[in-house]
Amino acid sequence: MDPKILITTVYRKKGRHDYFEANSRNTVFRFSIPRIRSLGLRFIKQNIPEIEILEYPTWEEYKKAIKKQHWDIVGFSFYVDEIPEILQMIKYARENGVEEIWGGNYGALTEEIEEYFDWICIGYGEEEIAKKLGIKIKEVVHPPLIGYLGTPLGLKLTPFGYLFTSRGCNKKCIFCQTPIFCKKPSKLPLSSIERVLSYYKSIGIDQLVMPEENFGMFKKHSEEVVELLGEYGFYWIVMTRADTLNENLSFWLENGFNGAGIGIETLSQQIMDEIGKKERVEEVTEAVENLHRLNRMVVGFFMVGYENDTKQSIKRSTMELAKFKLDLAQICVLTPFPKTPLWSYIQEKYGIFEKDWHKFNTKHLVWNHPHISPKEMERLLSWIFRQVHPRTNPLRTTFKFMKRYSDAHQNVIKGLLYMARQVMQANTFAYYRDEYIT
Repeated sequence: MDPKILITTVYRKKGRHDYFEANSRNTVFRFSIPRIRSLGLRFIKQNIPEIEILEYPTWEEYKKAIKKQHWDIVGFSFYVDEIPEILQMIKYARENGVEEIWGGNYGALTEEIEEYFDWICIGYGEEEIAKKLGIKIKEVVHPPLIGYLGTPLGLKLTPFGYLFTSRGCNKKCIFCQTPIFCKKPSKLPLSSIERVLSYYKSIGIDQLVMPEENFGMFKKHSEEVVELLGEYGFYWIVMTRADTLNENLSFWLENGFNGAGIGIETLSQQIMDEIGKKERVEEVTEAVENLHRLNRMVVGFFMVGYENDTKQSIKRSTMELAKFKLDLAQICVLTPFPKTPLWSYIQEKYGIFEKDWHKFNTKHLVWNHPHISPKEMERLLSWIFRQVHPRTNPLRTTFKFMKRYSDAHQNVIKGLLYMARQVMQANTFAYYRDEYIT
C-alpha cells in the first residue's frame, strides 16, 4: 500500500509574503508580488500526483489538514528564517500521530535542526522524492505557475507565468546555498518547457517571469528557449548575470525580452573578487544602462555589511546604487547561511551571535561585525530603502512600460490598450485554482 504523504510550506501568520514589501518601507508607493504559489511544491505535485501539497496555509488550515486523515509522512519545504514555525508544525504533526517527517528546501541545510527529521531532501524535490519512493520520472514536467504584479491597495496590474529552464548554478559565490543544495545544475527538457508555454498561451498569459539562478549558463539550451519565447510571442523577465545579458542582448531583444534581475552585489571590484563573483563592475553598469535605454525592467540584488564596510562606506555605495534608478533593488545584509563558505569563514573569524532564526532573512545583522552594530545596521537599512526606493519609483517604472509597449505595438494607443487589457485580465483571473499539465 502506497504511503499517504502531505508536503507543506510554512504557515502564514499575517497576509502573504510579498517580494516588494520585503525590500521597501513604502506601504502604498510600491508594487506587489504576493507569494501565492509554492513553486517547488507544484513541481512535486505535477510529477508525483499521489502526493498532497499545502501552500502557505493559516495555522488553522494546517491543523485541519493534519487531522483530515492519517498521514504516513508529512514533509516541510522551508527557508532558514522559517525554522521556528516549522518546528512548531513538526511538533503538532508528531502529536497527531505522524511517524515520519521529511525536510526540504534551503532551510533543511541547517545542521542544528537535522534531529527533527527522519529524512532530509537535498536537491529538487520531485526527483529526490521519486528516488526515495522508487518511482521513475522519465521527464520532469513543468507545472503551470501563475502569479501577478499588483499594488498594496489590491489592484492587480498584470498576470504572469513563472518559467524555469534550468535549476542549480555552477558558480561559486561564497554566500550562496545553491551550489550545496544542487551540486550539479541541470536543464529542463525543451519539450517540457514548450508544453507549459503552450498552456500559458491557451489561457491568455503572455507575460513570463523566469526566476532561475542563472539563465544562460547552458548556452545552446538557453538559445533554443529564447527562440521558443519569440515564436510564442511572450514578454519575459529573467534572472541572469550582467555579462550574459550584455553578450546576448540583441538576440534576446528580437524575441520579447522585457527586463532582467541581475546580481549587482557590490560596486567594489575588490569585494566582488573576494566573494567569488566573476564579473566586472563595468559589466554591471553597462547592463543597467542598456536596460534603461531600452525601457526594460531593471531589478538589482545588492548586499551591504561586508567585513570592511563602515556606516560611511555603506552610505557612499548606496548613493552610487541610487544613481542606477533600479525598478526594484533587493537590499540584503550580508548573512552567513548554513554550509556556505561564508558561514564557516564568519563563524571562525568573527562569530555568529544570533540564535533567532527569524533574523536570518538578509534584513538583520546576525554576526559580530567589526564596525557596525545590529541596531546601526537596522537604521542604515531603513535609510537605504528610502534612497533606492523613492515614492516616484512605481510611476517611473509604469511610464517605462508605457513606452516599451507603445514601441512594441508601434502605436501609443495600442500600447495603452494592451496594458489596460492586462489589468482587466489580472483582476478577473482565477489564481487559486489547481492547474497541472495533463
